[in-house]
Amino acid sequence: MPKMTAQELRWQAESDADTMARYQMIMDDPARKKRAVSAAMKQAADLNKRATAMNRAAGVSSKKKK
Repeated sequence: MPKMTAQELRWQAESDADTMARYQMIMDDPARKKRAVSAAMKQAADLNKRATAMNRAAGVSSKKKK
């Protein structure tokens, strides 16, 4: 991974600070947190369906080996 410039590091830090603030706002609002968790669960289910379809397309068995 290439070394980041001072400007890139500053932008990353500012973006990370914004992410942390948004996270705290979500965690402090029970209704908003509940909606976010629900959305995350739906996205995870959708990703799992897609992964299953991709595995089938690639010929990968879904059975676990013992």
